[in-house]
Amino acid sequence: MTSVSLPAYAKVNLHLSVLGKRPDGYHELLTLFERVDLSDHVTVQRMAGGGIELECDSSDLPHDATNLAVRAVEVYRRASGWSDGVRIRLEKSIPIGAGLGGGSSDAAAVLVALQRLSDSVIPEDQLFNCARDIGADVAFFVARVPWALGRGRGDQIEPVSGNGRIWHLLVTPDFAISTRAVYQAFGLTAPGPDVKLLLRALKGGPSFEVRELLFNGLEPTVEALYPEIRHVKAVVQTPGGLVRPCVSGSGSTVFAVCDSEAQARTAADQIRRQEPGWRVHVVATA
Repeated sequence: MTSVSLPAYAKVNLHLSVLGKRPDGYHELLTLFERVDLSDHVTVQRMAGGGIELECDSSDLPHDATNLAVRAVEVYRRASGWSDGVRIRLEKSIPIGAGLGGGSSDAAAVLVALQRLSDSVIPEDQLFNCARDIGADVAFFVARVPWALGRGRGDQIEPVSGNGRIWHLLVTPDFAISTRAVYQAFGLTAPGPDVKLLLRALKGGPSFEVRELLFNGLEPTVEALYPEIRHVKAVVQTPGGLVRPCVSGSGSTVFAVCDSEAQARTAADQIRRQEPGWRVHVVATA
């Protein structure tokens, strides 16, 4: 085998509580991830020599080690001792800087592909350590599960069960948001609903129960830094009776839990007509 191609799925955060500042400078989190079927496409090819090459159909991404996909190769090499050359091809569909985890998911796909290509496969726990070294969300995508709780920096992953698929409308305006800026400006907010109630709803409750329990403790900070987000939320609420839209992660995507695919698509069509510069996706649990 000389190459591996994989989808790199996006995520939304159905719950995100920021519990305080950690001694290492990061924030202590409790989050509930959901993987959704919007995806980038990642191809990793083994090649002669020891170089790392990155091709991407987006000019907005760096091609050096600040790109998490490149960093994934470097971290994997240190862990495994593998030194072959690697060419990475990224085909982007997940909006950048949108709170959907695209860069982290790309990095996770590279790690999984290298495990399949390498002569020096590393144990699963070591692979998760590589993921944590790259970024907080990467471990969730390496787990390759539909839902998981994230603790610590969000990188201590506990898969959880759910029943069926949830339909979502994702609306990403024409600007990105800096995760670093949001966390730097963050001040502790009131706690949200107990995540245990949301876990119970995932196991069989109707979609409105999940919708009523959505929470993102970063949302007030995102709205303070980027007041335009309030307009995005208002637009999302307008069509088809959608309620309780929520920012995913540190933004800028606003998502809504829908009762059906038909409801999501009707709303998406209306928003595309109203805001043609925005990216609108109908997705479901992957």
